[in-house]
Amino acid sequence: MKKILFVASALLIAGAATAQNSDMKMNRNYVEINSSADTLVAPNKFRISITISEAPSKGKTTIADLEKSLATALKASGVDIKKQLVITGQSNTDGKRKDIYQYKNYLLTLTEPTMVETVFDELQANGIANASLTQSTRSDLKELQAQVRVKAMKNAQQTAGELAAAVGQKIGKAIVIEAYSSAPEAVAMRNVLAAKSGNALQADSMPDLNFNDVRVNQNVTVRFVLE
Repeated sequence: MKKILFVASALLIAGAATAQNSDMKMNRNYVEINSSADTLVAPNKFRISITISEAPSKGKTTIADLEKSLATALKASGVDIKKQLVITGQSNTDGKRKDIYQYKNYLLTLTEPTMVETVFDELQANGIANASLTQSTRSDLKELQAQVRVKAMKNAQQTAGELAAAVGQKIGKAIVIEAYSSAPEAVAMRNVLAAKSGNALQADSMPDLNFNDVRVNQNVTVRFVLE
């Protein structure tokens, strides 16, 4: 019985060694390429965070008054409030308690860079100073990423072919493909109106807004069979 077990164990070890050698042989028959591609495009989607809150002082401006001022500013900017403005947070108090001050947080979405500056000018003119630009990106980001990913794949294929040709070989089909994205980079060259309520900046001290292009980057790792 011991002899049989020993023979079976030896067969298992030999089988494992054969499988490992087979894997190592396959590993020598491919070329792996890391490739990337990117593109720069102008941003066409901007998000502005806006907060209105009652000031803790006598003769405070009520939240209702601030809402009216906000609506006036946005309408003067040409904003479609129903479509472009959403409430992201607000106080739960109904305003009956004098020691609790109400607030509301909004997120405004714009599609034109010129509108961004117009909105900030109107907010400031109407006493809404707690606002900041939180995002500048592309509305068609997924489509752009797909296009750049294809470019990265073609770059990988070309590089693999060149390396294989250098040693007298050719590449075959891709047997492993991995793709990953880098976070798109797009920031305004200057933050605007991040001042707290009551500390608004003077209009003539605000230079024109300039936006960086959005960098869309895609990376791939591809293994091609060597023939």
